[in-house]
Amino acid sequence: MKKILFILLILSSICSYGQSELTSGYFNYHLTDRFEIMSDSLPTHLFSSVKPYRSDIVSDFTKSVNTLSKADKFNQRYLLNDNVLYNNEVSNFRTQPILSHFYKTQSALFLVQEDNFNLVVNPVLGFAGGTESQDTLPIYRNSRGIEIRGNIGKKVGFYSSAIENQVQYPSFLRQKYATTGVVDGTTLHKKFGDAAQDYFNATGYITFSPIKEISVQFGHDKNFIGNGYRSLILSDFSAPYPFLKINTQVWKFNYQNLFSRHIDFITQDESANNGRKFSAFHHLSVNIGKNLNIGLFENIIFDRSDSTMSNRYELAYLNPIIFYRAVEHGLNSSDNAVLGMDWKWNLLKRFSFYGQFILDEFVKDEVFGRTESWVNKWGYQAGLKYINVADVNNLDLQLEINQVRPYVYQHRSKAQNWVHYNQSLAHPLGANVRELVAIVRYQPTNRLNINTVYSLSKQGIDTSLTSTNFGGNYLRTYNDGIVDPAPLFQGIENTIYTISIDASYMLWHNLFLDAGVFIRNQSNVLMNQDKKNMIFRFGMRLNLAPLDYRL
Repeated sequence: MKKILFILLILSSICSYGQSELTSGYFNYHLTDRFEIMSDSLPTHLFSSVKPYRSDIVSDFTKSVNTLSKADKFNQRYLLNDNVLYNNEVSNFRTQPILSHFYKTQSALFLVQEDNFNLVVNPVLGFAGGTESQDTLPIYRNSRGIEIRGNIGKKVGFYSSAIENQVQYPSFLRQKYATTGVVDGTTLHKKFGDAAQDYFNATGYITFSPIKEISVQFGHDKNFIGNGYRSLILSDFSAPYPFLKINTQVWKFNYQNLFSRHIDFITQDESANNGRKFSAFHHLSVNIGKNLNIGLFENIIFDRSDSTMSNRYELAYLNPIIFYRAVEHGLNSSDNAVLGMDWKWNLLKRFSFYGQFILDEFVKDEVFGRTESWVNKWGYQAGLKYINVADVNNLDLQLEINQVRPYVYQHRSKAQNWVHYNQSLAHPLGANVRELVAIVRYQPTNRLNINTVYSLSKQGIDTSLTSTNFGGNYLRTYNDGIVDPAPLFQGIENTIYTISIDASYMLWHNLFLDAGVFIRNQSNVLMNQDKKNMIFRFGMRLNLAPLDYRL
C-alpha cells in the first residue's frame, strides 16, 4: 500500500493538473441541489451522488446558474464566497480588512492568493445550550478548532481540520453511548463533568491528478454516496477513517474507487488491540440524457487476521475495474460483498426523484420469489425533492422512505460487518427497519432558514445481546443465532418518531445563530411507558455543522 501511494505521488509531480480541495458540505449540499433541479440539465462535471463535492466544480456550476428569487441570488453569492479560491470577483471582498490582513473576505479569516499558492485559514467554533424535559442535566456544546484549505500551484490541493469538543448529549444518546462504548462520529473520548463527553476530531487529506481526467485523494475523513437524507450504501454517520480515493471522470461517466481501513472497536484504551479490517468500493455514475443519472456500486469488506496475513490489505482487491465477487470466489474467501444501484431523475425544474437499492446476498429463488428467508437480504430508498412548493419561492419539501430487511450489514464475523468503530457505515439504525423522513425547508429572507424534520421509524430489535439475533443490530453476527424465515420487524417492535423545528440566522458568512425545539418519542413492549424527550436548544456556530439528534 505504501509503495502504491509513493508511485502516485511521483506521477503527480511529473504531470499534474489543477486540483481543488473539497467543499465544506454541511450547508451547501442543499443549495447546490436546488440550483441543479432548477437548471434544465445535469451539470457536466458535478455528480451529486458522490460527496463531498470538489470546490472548483461547485464554483464553476454556481456561476452558470440563472437565479430567480432574491434569496437564490443571495445563495449564489454565498456558494461563490464559500469557494473563494475559485472566484475572484471584487464583490466577494470587504473594502476594509481587519488589521489589513484579516477577513479580506467574509469567508476567510486569513486568505492568500498567489500565482502558485492559495490558502484559506478559518476558525471553527460552536457554543450551544439547552434543556431537556424529564432530565435535570443541561445539554450543551463547546467546540473550538481550526480548518485550513488551499492548493499549491496546479498540482496539489489540501484540507485539514482539528476540533476539540465537550458535549453533554440528551439522555437517550447518553444511554446509547453507554451501551456501544463510543460516541457517534468520533473515536476515542473521555468523560467530562457530570455526564458530558470530551473528544477530539481531526480530518485531513491531499488531492492530486496524474492526468486531467483522474483525481487522487489520500486522507482521513468521511465519504457519502447518494442523494438522500440517509444513505444505505455509504454514509457520513460514523467516525472518520483513512482512505485512498481515485475518481475518474470521462464524458458522461464518473467512476470512483475507494479503498479504506476500518476498526472493530473493543475498548477505549489507547493501547487496546482493536481489530483492523478493510473495504474496497467502486461506484460508476452515468448521466443518461439531460436529467437522469444511474449509479452502480460494489463493495467488499474483509479482514486478514490469520497468522500469515495479519492486518494485510488483499492486493487482489486493488484492481480498479474488476468484479469483486469474482475475486472473492477466486480467493476462496468468506469476505462480505454488497452490491446495488442508485438513481436520480430531475424533472420539470421542480422535482427530483431519487433512490437506492442494495443487495447483500444473491440467492435467485429467494430474491425473485420475494420470500422471507433470512438470506433474502436487501434494502431500498425512495425519495422526492420538490422545490418552490406551490410557487412559494425557497419553500422546499423532501420526502424519503428507507427500508432494510433483517441481517443486511451483518456477516459471519464482526470483522466483515459494515461497521467502523462500533458505528454504522450506512443507515444509523442498521437493518430490519422501515423509516419515513419528511423535511420542509423555508428561506423567507436572505439570511433566515427554517427547517422542520419529521421522522418515523419502526424496527425489530433484540431483547438483549444474549438473546436471538433478529437481524437489526449491525454489531451482531450470524454466530449469534439467526431466525429463518425472517419477516421484516421480527423481534421486539420498536417505534421512534421525532420532530424538530429549527431556525438559523446567518450573521456573517457561516456564522449562525440557532434556536429550535426537538421532540422524540420511543415505544416498545419492553418499556414500562413511552420514553419521551422534549429539548429546547439555542446556540451559535462558525464554520461548523449543527448537531443532529435524529437517530
